[in-house]
Amino acid sequence: MKKISVFTLALLLGLTACSSSVTDKTAESSDSAIKPIEVSMPEYPAELAKYYEQKITWEKCGAQDCTKIKVPLDYANPAGDSIEIVAKRNAAKNNAVGSLLLNPGGPGGSGQELAENAGFYFSQQITDNFDLIGFDPRGVGESSPVKCLDDAELGRALEASYADTPEGDAQSAADIEAIIAGCEEKSGKILPFVGTESAARDMDIMRHVFGDPRLYYVGFSYGTSLGGMYADLFPQNVGRMILDGAVAPLATNFDQSAAQLKGFENSLDAYLEDCLAGKDCPFSGTVAEARKVIAKMLTQALVTPYKVSAEGRELTQTGLLMGIVTALYDDMTWPILSKAFTDLMNDGDGSLFLALFDTYTSREGDKFTNNSTEANWAINCADYGAQGDETTWKEQEAKLVNEISPLFGPVMGYDEAMCAKWPYQPAKPVGAYKAVGSAPIVVVGTVGDPATPYEWAVEFAKTLDKAVLVTYEGEGHTAYGRSTECVSDPLDAYLLSGQVPKAISCPAK
Repeated sequence: MKKISVFTLALLLGLTACSSSVTDKTAESSDSAIKPIEVSMPEYPAELAKYYEQKITWEKCGAQDCTKIKVPLDYANPAGDSIEIVAKRNAAKNNAVGSLLLNPGGPGGSGQELAENAGFYFSQQITDNFDLIGFDPRGVGESSPVKCLDDAELGRALEASYADTPEGDAQSAADIEAIIAGCEEKSGKILPFVGTESAARDMDIMRHVFGDPRLYYVGFSYGTSLGGMYADLFPQNVGRMILDGAVAPLATNFDQSAAQLKGFENSLDAYLEDCLAGKDCPFSGTVAEARKVIAKMLTQALVTPYKVSAEGRELTQTGLLMGIVTALYDDMTWPILSKAFTDLMNDGDGSLFLALFDTYTSREGDKFTNNSTEANWAINCADYGAQGDETTWKEQEAKLVNEISPLFGPVMGYDEAMCAKWPYQPAKPVGAYKAVGSAPIVVVGTVGDPATPYEWAVEFAKTLDKAVLVTYEGEGHTAYGRSTECVSDPLDAYLLSGQVPKAISCPAK
């Protein structure tokens, strides 16, 4: 059974939101449009008093401020060990409306990086009037990070491609065993407690410590699951919440993976149509003919990896596939994808695809700049666990390859072997967030989103007790901060004043 198990997991909930500064970031806001939430602080459990009442100190760290917040390792045993959540603040220039907590996705994305680059995501209205706080959720970045493999081992595991043979299956199984053993050895203390529910409970402590009676929050991609979990646990504490690129609230693991692979197939077709209609396209003929060329490239890369400029590296089938996927996250990177295909087709040079792949895995040279991949494994398995068995997975893989994703499916394959062997299993999968009694929540969906398909946003909004759906009719992953003013203006107004936008549909830029 052919598979790239580590990336089947990585795709499960989508990667960190990619964003570009394409909206007007310089507009001035009117003071009359700024209305903080003015209510009393909610109560908290007495056994967590030492956490909710802790005093923190902000210290300069470059252009931002940094702090650490103590939280229980295990919320079922709050008198036991504690861990620290690391946060970074891009302070408001004016009197802050409040602290706007941010999550960029993943799971495994660093909120600190999002705070550092706040000007590329948010308008001046938002950066002037909010303390934008990006935090690393537990298990991520600097917050008790999950670690499984050293950089050399991780690099080899991520680049590995497995032939559809008994030997390939055996090597894949051995790699999974090595990953799990490494996670247990290096991260045994934090590993049982990295699930989204614990991270959401951490956010409520942060809300209180930062002095906000209600939560201001923007979550992209997986960050929508974190926000949905928070709203489910603390509906009375929800203030102004934007969930952009919503995950599937009710789908099975397979249905999520299948929808994403189909989404990337659709995005590839959209890219190819755009490419073939323009100039300097490396392909000719029809979309179907171009897809056949790409399929041959993927087949060749498994047998003979492509050369690259980086010493000691090569472009494997995995690297090529994930390089393509990375470029499909944002339609603004389509020209880079065309250049990568041109280099590969004309010169047999996979260097640009390798660079895209390294961006996906946060790799610089021989080192990884963060633990996003390892955190992704741990949090996904903690949240969802494995569903089905090997017989079921083989049937699902056949459906994936033959019906759903004819180009990417044969390379990715499907199984849930890693989570099936994971040492800590969830009682039930997360999802189906209802947040009964919460304030209205704004859900954003992009019609051409490959990583979190639009129908997920529709379903997510319907599942919530009170929600409004904002639709962007363009391509790419997420919309707030990377699409048009039709999207950003009402969302800015909502965060600043509490004015809930109407259910709107915004045309592509």
